[in-house]
Parts: sequence; structure tokens; C-alpha cells
Amino acid sequence: MNETIETLLKKINQKNIWDEMPVFCFTSDIDWASEDVMTEYFSIVNPLDIKPTLFVTHESEVIESNFKSGKIERGIHPNFLDNSSHGKSFKEIVEYCYKLAPESYGFRSHRLFDVTDITHLLKNEYNYKYVSNLGTILQTYIRPILHESGLVHIPIFFEDGTHLYNQLDLNFKKYIDLFTTPGIKIISFHPMNFVFNSPNIMFMRQIKDSLTRDEYNNIQTSTIEKLKNKEIGIGKTVLDIVNFVKENNYPIMSLNEIYNKLIGGSI
Repeated sequence: MNETIETLLKKINQKNIWDEMPVFCFTSDIDWASEDVMTEYFSIVNPLDIKPTLFVTHESEVIESNFKSGKIERGIHPNFLDNSSHGKSFKEIVEYCYKLAPESYGFRSHRLFDVTDITHLLKNEYNYKYVSNLGTILQTYIRPILHESGLVHIPIFFEDGTHLYNQLDLNFKKYIDLFTTPGIKIISFHPMNFVFNSPNIMFMRQIKDSLTRDEYNNIQTSTIEKLKNKEIGIGKTVLDIVNFVKENNYPIMSLNEIYNKLIGGSI
């Protein structure tokens, strides 16, 4: 569907369900997590029935299997930084990532890298529809934004690394008043942080720094069991958020569903 800017302007300003209540959306930036890490991730996430949007970075049989069975949807997670394994130019990097999820029409850049060259390229040449590239700290009343490129921008409400970096309380209920306000609540968590249950920002950094790129990309179950935090950590926080959302029967939508709800018009 090729929406004109005029049509998008009209629809993005219409009242929608997220103006009345919190609407939760669960996403994960894969960041080259190994097959064993992703297997552990899905063993925990699939029973939750939240259909997360996974922003993929590499070929993965485990992710492919879960996509084909309808348990997830996919976006792309291109790395535009120096020494990227995805390529040497914006065009080359996008082309590589597009092939990982050719059905996708949403993206989030690694480290939230964002310049107009990229957004225009993805919209105009690859027909992408939305981007989720703005990280916030529990911003209330989030609704879609019409980006200057013509993409719909859907900001992040909670991100595991941001939460740890700012040393916020791992008991999310300290911020319960923010979680219960109207708005789109994208909960973004990385498989590594989630599976290893990172208690602070340095925990995962120390694991990454102790491994080569190849070792990191091939972390095995034995390493997970040896190194993961068994105490309070961000993985537990994410699970607490999911349980809270389900207990209160708040709407859960994937990012594709949020975009399509927007395009479909008002409630």
C-alpha cells in the first residue's frame, strides 16, 4: 500500500486506541546472538504468546523456524557503524539485511544510527513503511510520528540497555504510573541481556569483551549456564512487565500490527 504524505498526515493525527490506554509491543534487537542463545530466548518467550518483533542481524535457522511457524515477525537491524559485518556502504548494508527478512517493512538501526540518507534509501528504494529508531526513558503518551522521510516513526518506551545504563530500578513497579498511562509502550530487550539476565550495564560488557567476535556469535548453552546471573536482573524485569500486562489485559500488538492499525484509520 503506497500511502501519500497527505493521507499519512490525516491518519497519523486521528484518534486511536493508544490515545485511550497503554498498548504494549515487545521487540528484540538480535545483535548477532548465537543459535543457543536464541533457542533459550524462544523457550522463554514463546509460551508468553506475545509475538515479538525481532530486528534481525544475521542468518539464523532458529529465528527462521519461529518466523515460519508464525511465532514472531521480523524487521531488519542494519549496522551502519565502522567495520560493520553487513557491508561498507549504506546501500550495501541495507541490501545485505533486506535479504535476511525480505517480507519486512520496518527497521531499527544498530545503536539507533540515523541519518536522512538511510531513511530515504529504505523508504524510496526498498519500500519500508516504518522505523523504530528513537529511544526514550519511559516517555508517556507515545504515538506514531510522521518522519520527514515519509516513514512512520514509532519511538521506544522501555529499552533494557537504557534502563541499565541509567541505573533505574529493576523493579519496574517503581514506575507503574508511567506504564499505565495511554500511549504505545514498546518494550525492547536484547536476547543476550534477557537470557543472561544482566543486572547492570557492565555485566554484558565484560562478557562481550572477554570473547572474540566469532566466540560471541557462537555462545553455547554451557556458557549461558555458567555465566548467567541468577539474582535480580533485567531479564526478570522484562518477564515481570509481561506478566503485569497480561494480568491487566492491556492490548498487545506487534509493530506491524501497530502500523497497520494506524493505516486502517481511527477506532
